[in-house]
Amino acid sequence: MIVMTSFENYERFLEVRLKTWNDPVKSKKDKLGPVLSISRETGSGGIRIAQMLADQLGMVVYDKEIVEQIAKVTQVSEQLVMTLDEKYRSELENWITMTQNEHGISSDSYLAGLRKVLFSIAAHGNAILLGRGGNFLLPVAKRIGLRLVAPLDTRIKNIMVDMKLSEESARKHIARGDEEKRSFVKHSFKVNIEDPVHYHLTINTATVKPEMILEIVKAMIRAES
Repeated sequence: MIVMTSFENYERFLEVRLKTWNDPVKSKKDKLGPVLSISRETGSGGIRIAQMLADQLGMVVYDKEIVEQIAKVTQVSEQLVMTLDEKYRSELENWITMTQNEHGISSDSYLAGLRKVLFSIAAHGNAILLGRGGNFLLPVAKRIGLRLVAPLDTRIKNIMVDMKLSEESARKHIARGDEEKRSFVKHSFKVNIEDPVHYHLTINTATVKPEMILEIVKAMIRAES
């Protein structure tokens, strides 16, 4: 999996993906794979688990930064849509119409671009979408939705280790992160991000080991295929 550290890395990542999707042979293979949409509490280990799943299942992670970078650059967003064949472009238009009419989803320009990006990535498959409303912008039949949670004490310890923060700073970081995610989903989709009804499965990462999560996801992919 590619780890993003700069704008140049984003450009290189997008260049590779667009080249792959414009290759008829590779693109056909990509479309056969699943799409996982992961929502997570701050500090629950979502990034590590997404990376582990990508490595083990041969998938590509699209995190918040990657998706937003594509959505904000209209030219890149349109290039992404152009990698879809006629069937998938037609389906994209249907998806956009459906999501605009459901749940009162906002139709502002940012979300319009976000819809195109997520739908196009999903059409190519073999993708893990980390945040940015994938559970609410993609039809349930087009993705497997996971919600990763953990007790606050566990999340604080994780953040203290990962970011080398004090306990107080870790608490503040978690509060800010959770509120940003909660507010984005509530404002954009008029739903509660914590409601388990929006996901195929909610997993407590403090009690379910990564290896077991991998096996669970494999079983879900088999059941959906």
